[in-house]
Amino acid sequence: MPPFRITMGREVIGNLFWIAVGIFFVFSVVKLPLGTFEAPGPAALPLGMALILILVSLLDLVNALRQPNRPISGIIWKRPAFVVASIFFYSVLFLFIGFLPSTFILMLILFGLLMRPKKNKWPIAIVCSATAALLVWLVFDLILRIPFPQHFW
Repeated sequence: MPPFRITMGREVIGNLFWIAVGIFFVFSVVKLPLGTFEAPGPAALPLGMALILILVSLLDLVNALRQPNRPISGIIWKRPAFVVASIFFYSVLFLFIGFLPSTFILMLILFGLLMRPKKNKWPIAIVCSATAALLVWLVFDLILRIPFPQHFW
């Protein structure tokens, strides 16, 4: 059995990046009230999602450290950086225009990135974004009655 060596492969660097993003969002929601289990506050969902991101990245990091690493020939960073920038922009935009319009814009950017370059992808991305934003709003605001933070308008 060969000795255990830690090398910085693509998977290791990617997981460390997502752990850092999760930690950033954990510290970002500290200002918001967490609420209780029966009446969750505005920080409950972002905190839960950040903790899940950290946990999944840690589990994948352990798996990546146990596998032989592929050498890094080049880091594909544009899409992940654009996703992180979009989420940061979303958190700022959310405070100014509210949940529905900012979520629609975020989903439009993410669906646009997800779809391969093809003809007429934007009408599909617009419909999917509107549907996703409305469904999330219906579930959290109308059904679960979880209040969203108030915007400046």
